[in-house]
Amino acid sequence: MKFLKKYSLVLILIFSLFVGIFFRFYKLGITPRGFYLDEAAMGYNAYSILQTGKDEYGKVLPLIFRSFGDFKTPIYTYLIVPLIPVFGLSVFATRLPSAIFGVLTLFILFLLVKTLSPQKYAWPLSVMSALFLAISPWHIIFSRTAYETNVALFFLLLGAYLFIKALNKKWLFLLSSFAFAISFLAYHAERLVAPVILLALIIHYHQILFTNIKTKIWPIALSIIAGLLIVIPTVLLMRTPGFLSRTTTLNIFSYTHRMPPGYVAPSNLFQKIINTPQLLSAKEFSSLYISYFSPRYLFSIGDAGPRSSYPDLGTFFVWQLPLYLVGLYFLIKDKKLSHLRYFILVLLLVSPLPAALTSDPYTTIRSLPMVIPLVIIFSLGLVKILEFTWPVFNKLKYVIIGILVVYSVTRMYLSIFYFNDYFRATSWDYGWQTLINDFADLDPSLPIVVDNSRGEPYIHLLFFLKYDPAAYQKDNFEVSLTEYYTNMTRNLTKHIGNITVKGFEWGKDTDHIHQYIVSDGTTISDQQIEDHHMTKINQVNFPNGSVAFQIIETNPKPQ
Repeated sequence: MKFLKKYSLVLILIFSLFVGIFFRFYKLGITPRGFYLDEAAMGYNAYSILQTGKDEYGKVLPLIFRSFGDFKTPIYTYLIVPLIPVFGLSVFATRLPSAIFGVLTLFILFLLVKTLSPQKYAWPLSVMSALFLAISPWHIIFSRTAYETNVALFFLLLGAYLFIKALNKKWLFLLSSFAFAISFLAYHAERLVAPVILLALIIHYHQILFTNIKTKIWPIALSIIAGLLIVIPTVLLMRTPGFLSRTTTLNIFSYTHRMPPGYVAPSNLFQKIINTPQLLSAKEFSSLYISYFSPRYLFSIGDAGPRSSYPDLGTFFVWQLPLYLVGLYFLIKDKKLSHLRYFILVLLLVSPLPAALTSDPYTTIRSLPMVIPLVIIFSLGLVKILEFTWPVFNKLKYVIIGILVVYSVTRMYLSIFYFNDYFRATSWDYGWQTLINDFADLDPSLPIVVDNSRGEPYIHLLFFLKYDPAAYQKDNFEVSLTEYYTNMTRNLTKHIGNITVKGFEWGKDTDHIHQYIVSDGTTISDQQIEDHHMTKINQVNFPNGSVAFQIIETNPKPQ
């Protein structure tokens, strides 16, 4: 296209990759400050698999990983395993798969948009899509932390890209099937999104797919068999209590743990008709679903979750709103964009479904695939604006775009590496690594009690101590391995060498045993330490100065 020379697009693509790599890898093992317990669980279980072939509970190569009363998808944990011999059991190694697949998603998005777009728009749209994804706060936050959703998104796009390419190179169906299957296994939301996208592609390309079907029958048949072989073992677990534990808790159409808002036990026939849980849940679902298309959420307030957003940043930047409106207009109007339009609309409409089925309002982690159609729409809006603006503004428009990108990059840098670390370290379980390093200065003959009344601290202890998985499995029992996926009984008391993780008891633990007690800053006050004749040995503070943890010695020796 005349308005964008190809060499300029190449430079923009290089810039996009540089920015994308920078924001996903810079200080990866340091920022966010802290290490959330789900990240620690995946990291330590990968370490346990590497050392023993079993997870923390002694289960050999689990299909899904038991963790804190529910189950985690397996792909991310297994991806960490080969990284530990290279980088050690570390925060960096645990977050590395997410960063790698975050960058790879930029490449696959570029290729996918280029393939779906008409030749006139192929390069501009694909390059701008990569740029907008590279600077997307939504995509960056899940590329910097050990969240399975980012890996699932990459394999979802890879599966779609390989499917389209397989229409001309039939044996690529096998790789496409593999990619969709991995996406299905990688995150809960993709169990709905991946099959729908695959079905939508089959419907859209059915004429090409079934033309000369005899020449494609073996590749397609083998692809179906391979995909089913990968997913069936997990599908067979879908009715087990382990698999359903999180679903029944979060699903708004499940009434085991909650009734929908507004429900009142009916006292007459009329109330039974208008106040049914199903009707109220359907109303709640529609409200939650529509919220994902709200400009207010998309471009202003964003996700309220402190681990799913950055301070003072929305899901997207406000200046992208006009691009969104222009892009939507031309997406619908331009008949040449039929293949791209179909893919965008299907993914756009399907992506919020898993998130809207849960009671959490506007949760970006469960709707991450939605970032893809939105950045493509922004790109189309920008391309059309650049194409149709008056020639007198040719140079000015590029200056304006450059200023907006630099402004966005600067805001992200400050929010990610300064504000987030200062204001949200509490949400990222900050302080455990520093605290555990301080254990080296304690008397090794004294036992340590770590209070777990407000969390699951044992997993941080295992991770940062690099505790021997075989020893941990031997000393701790939760359920029989035959009931691994079915029995949800918890054993909250953990034994890690001379450390006991449990809810400490006043009197028994504070007055009668000479030991160390580790608690957060609110469990034991300074006045209580004085009243029970204890001594504060050390204290770890959050970046904002408040107390994160304290090490207290009971029955101190007389001064």
